[in-house]
Amino acid sequence: LPAALVIDTPGLAGTGSLDALIESATRADMLLWVSSATRAARDIDRQALEAIRTHFSRESHRRQPPILLVLTHIDGLRPFNEWDPPYDLTAATRPKAQSILGAMEAAGTDLGFAASEMVPVCIDVAAAPYNVDALWAKIIELVPEAQRARLLRTLSDIKSASSWAAVWSQAASAGRVIRGTFLSRSTTP
Repeated sequence: LPAALVIDTPGLAGTGSLDALIESATRADMLLWVSSATRAARDIDRQALEAIRTHFSRESHRRQPPILLVLTHIDGLRPFNEWDPPYDLTAATRPKAQSILGAMEAAGTDLGFAASEMVPVCIDVAAAPYNVDALWAKIIELVPEAQRARLLRTLSDIKSASSWAAVWSQAASAGRVIRGTFLSRSTTP
């Protein structure tokens, strides 16, 4: 895997931090959006994700980096006393598996994610970490898409830098022409 720089942004306290969040997203190759499965209030998350998606939809020369929803605290879903992984989320015959699927469906609806863009995990060491390997597998699966997003971002940055270089070069050339014109006029009798 390529080296990764992980930037953990502070939690969303309100819409005041959206500009900084969008700026961080524009420099990212992949976004891991972490949300608790036990928290039903997701308005701030929805607003922030909508702002990021809107920003990239306006940037036709850029590609939105892949966004993966990491649904945490699944061990805290009902029934509370049943935590015996692994859970088969395709059949969902056990009550905890049904609860996990329900949380995924609710989060997906609230935040605009398809089931394939979500990974439910438990990272609590005391409760026994669960599905972290599936999270890594999904990250690895999204690496090519992240690399495409990085390539377009880099090309855009190079184009922007070369555009400025061209502007400065043209300005310098114009300055030489203007200076030459004034010097030739001042020496002519």
